[in-house]
Amino acid sequence: MILSCRGLSYSFRIADLTGAGLWAVLTLVSLSLMAAPLAAQERSAGNQANWELHDRLSSDELERFVHSASVLPNWIHETDSLWYAWEDRDGRRFHLVVPEGPQKRLLFDHERMAALLSQELETFLEAHDLPIEDLEFSEDGRRIEFTAEEVKFEYDLDTATLENLGEVEEEEEEREWRDWAPDSTAYVYAEEHDLYFVEIVDGVEQEAVRLTTDGEEDYSFGSREVDEEEEKEEVDPTEYRVRPRANWSEDSRAFSVTRSDRRHVAKLYLVDVLAEPRPELEEYRYSMPGEENVPQPELHAFDRDRVELQELDVERYKDQHLLNIHWTNGGSEHLRLVRRIRSRRALELIEVEVATNGVRPLVTESFEAGKALHQQPHYLEEDNSGDFLWYSRRTGWAHYYRYDHDGNLLNAVTRGTWNVENIEEIDEEDGRIWFTAVGREEGENVYYRHLYRVNPDGSGLTLLDPGHAHHESSLSPSRRLVLTNSSRVDAAPRSVLHDGGGRVVLELEEMDLSELEELGWRMPETFTVKAADGVTDIYGNMWKPFDFEPDRSYPIIAQVYPGPQTEQVRRDFTATTFHQDLAQLGFIVIQIGNRGGDPRRSAAYHSFGYFNLRDYGLGDKKAGIQELANRHPWIDIERVGIYGGSGGGFMTAAALLVPPYNEFFKVGISARGNHDNNVYNQSWSERHHGLEVTCVPPEAADAAEEGEGEGGAEGSGRRKARVVANEMYCDPDEDVEFDIHIPANHEVAENLKGRLLILHGDMDNNVHHAGTMRLVRELIRHNKRFDFMMFPGMRHGEGTVPGDQEYLARLRQEYFAEHLLGDYYRNDAIIPRR
Repeated sequence: MILSCRGLSYSFRIADLTGAGLWAVLTLVSLSLMAAPLAAQERSAGNQANWELHDRLSSDELERFVHSASVLPNWIHETDSLWYAWEDRDGRRFHLVVPEGPQKRLLFDHERMAALLSQELETFLEAHDLPIEDLEFSEDGRRIEFTAEEVKFEYDLDTATLENLGEVEEEEEEREWRDWAPDSTAYVYAEEHDLYFVEIVDGVEQEAVRLTTDGEEDYSFGSREVDEEEEKEEVDPTEYRVRPRANWSEDSRAFSVTRSDRRHVAKLYLVDVLAEPRPELEEYRYSMPGEENVPQPELHAFDRDRVELQELDVERYKDQHLLNIHWTNGGSEHLRLVRRIRSRRALELIEVEVATNGVRPLVTESFEAGKALHQQPHYLEEDNSGDFLWYSRRTGWAHYYRYDHDGNLLNAVTRGTWNVENIEEIDEEDGRIWFTAVGREEGENVYYRHLYRVNPDGSGLTLLDPGHAHHESSLSPSRRLVLTNSSRVDAAPRSVLHDGGGRVVLELEEMDLSELEELGWRMPETFTVKAADGVTDIYGNMWKPFDFEPDRSYPIIAQVYPGPQTEQVRRDFTATTFHQDLAQLGFIVIQIGNRGGDPRRSAAYHSFGYFNLRDYGLGDKKAGIQELANRHPWIDIERVGIYGGSGGGFMTAAALLVPPYNEFFKVGISARGNHDNNVYNQSWSERHHGLEVTCVPPEAADAAEEGEGEGGAEGSGRRKARVVANEMYCDPDEDVEFDIHIPANHEVAENLKGRLLILHGDMDNNVHHAGTMRLVRELIRHNKRFDFMMFPGMRHGEGTVPGDQEYLARLRQEYFAEHLLGDYYRNDAIIPRR
């Protein structure tokens, strides 16, 4: 008799089956019946990850066919001519662009250059692969100098002759520990935490003047440790000195310098288990949200006439931050800076008269339910005199405003439902401003950057690099030409030259994708869906398998990051990426944004998750994936995966923990997640979640000490702090209290559904693994099944330990293949090296 069960066959005679033999056969059949579903799942048709396609067209395999994607302009001195190197399937060539015409031509005869260099270097070189580096033009533009194989050459462009200048001498880079005055008549340095000043008189260094004596670790102007085994007397004393980052005035008569007092900040600890010969303890200062002891900044100014370092009295708000410190009017009398309250919801630009220590407020920004973004003030005059430009989101959109030197508003320089990004250049002659911005051009992805020019009064706004793409643009020295590299996820990058009116005057290059396409590589796609509110546009990218078949059904996997400082959704092109590699196994892989995720949208969009720094992004991710599935029948909405690192790791775990999202997302891989932001760093958590600030009148503080009046913000005169104009924070006689609690993933561990893989590095000194271990502990307590792996020695970045990045990538691929495709094959310890 032959018994077959799910592909398993057994041959025996019934007459021979008696007693123990019959029991053995029945047991074997029973075990086979139980194992059969798993065996079928392991390699059933249609349930296998396409490792063959993945291996054949992986990023590693494709990398050698990926050529130049952008032109790096090397402007020739102060002219509008430039040179650049470009590589395509025919090799690498050097090109010259001249404004006359304008025209593009080869910088030199590459075949001749190969022959000349082969002779000089006594080797054989190809014209398409010249080892030319560090190329520079002579002042007259008729010769070039470069190095090749550690030899320096000069090539005459007129005569096409090459001169060997000899081997390149290795120059020892001297460690600069002096912070020089602009006129080089003095410098300042720090040694063993204290500050020293040195005058240069008639070219002779005078004896160093010690300016401070109270420096110590965590209360320092700078220090440097030298090998502990060496006696200090045997070491050059300058080896202990460091630059203190002094901010010199333009007239060289004064400098400012800051110091942070971190002595009372609590310490955090890690154990380096890989240290030899025994594990070592690593400790560092690390302030957490809501804590009383956080770094305290100091601002000092030094006047060379008085040879005195004085602390400036700029404190106004408890635990404030000092930013953008700069001298004005080309002199050393007035120092300006931004002081920002701890909650980051308000800030002000102030001016300090150094001689009297007097403070004058100039510009104030404040918000109740979102942080106040800021930039360095930009002056229309190079010496920081005259009018200045101030960055603000006061209308809900980021724009530049022009103020006179005394802080009086003159006009909005830009306006509209779009956002400025950065000032690129300012013309001192006429005040014209070049800046980058996003979201202004109709019909474009709102994250695509463009370069603009505008007059100080807001007139003459001109787009300089048009086109539906993300742009990285460079101005020529005269600002009459703009070299633009345009790129988008779903189009080949192009490089063009524009004139000052935004017109294309010369097509330079387009990335060569021909070899990739011949191999079977296919372009990613972009999409736009609606957020959970049904109104807001959310942008994303999609990678399909290169052998995509519209009649098949594919699981979908979302790589996520919640923000609020970025959404990690690519704007520009890349031919190789992990998302693409993952897709080849048989997945649709997407990146998708969410409200609250990016400051380059409106302030309302960016602040969507304020005071809710756990769940705010999940609704938009879910709604977006559902909309994609409704559009495309080849997306299997019952097999949804999600993964991310850091904030994305936090969001991934939340997706499988927070109802109703834990019903929608089936498989998640969470790497180095900040699962409990209450033990993440104070700066990030407080600025993005929001810090509650309470004013406590003296009588309320006294009552609390006596055990009365514990009524929160409403009890015994306690009240929420004001954040309006100059009435920021509390009255001078009131105490200030800070409070914050951010919803954490371990608080909802009982809700875990689906399959969750948690990963973290045990030496992560950015996102300490305490939050991860709290989540793991609660999952165990609630009897939840999950997978977990701690990477020894790994910091916050995945590439910090050799081999870990590749191992982690393979782990992700296998986990999704097993739990979304049913491709169960991990039956031994060997991982194929692909």
